[in-house]
Amino acid sequence: MQDFIHTIIDFDQKLFLAVNSMVGTSSIIDSSARIIGSDYVVPVFLSLILIFLWYKETSILRKFKARLTVLNSIFTLLGACSIVFILNQFLFRERPFDLLEANLIFYAPTDSSFPSNSVAAVAGLAIPVFKTYRKIGYLMLSSSLCLAFCRIYVGIHFPGDVLGGILTALVSFFLSTVLMNLFSRQLYLSLLIFEKWKWLKIVRL
Repeated sequence: MQDFIHTIIDFDQKLFLAVNSMVGTSSIIDSSARIIGSDYVVPVFLSLILIFLWYKETSILRKFKARLTVLNSIFTLLGACSIVFILNQFLFRERPFDLLEANLIFYAPTDSSFPSNSVAAVAGLAIPVFKTYRKIGYLMLSSSLCLAFCRIYVGIHFPGDVLGGILTALVSFFLSTVLMNLFSRQLYLSLLIFEKWKWLKIVRL
């Protein structure tokens, strides 16, 4: 078993070095990777898409469908980040730049490398949307995968870390979906009250 684990870790490190070794070949690619792999660009982009989904539908049924999807994304995000936090209390993996001769072109995080919290977060936002809205979901998943690759490229995550982040998001999505199904009546009622309150407020104005 230990030999198998060592083989996986060795492969993970070699794959990281293969990606990270491309740093320096193009200043444009390096700068783009730093921007895309940052903590803000992709998360903000995905958040704007969720805001668009929240308001885009006009019919009440489609509106509820869209808003339940957005809520599922938010719950999945929160669940994924919570799972990462719990795992980090028992598991700590050093960053690639602490273990290997990595080309670090990003700030140096001090928290555990595994699983990737950033990837878990953006994948958590994207997966529920992909389940309901394929085209928008593809865009969100593609953006999440770009962030994941860039986090490897700039030297702060192993490939196994980002894979762990994606798996964490999938687990959180499953749990979130189960809970939303259990409390579906309450969620529909809350959305209905929100919708009526909104129109009542407009009438009063």
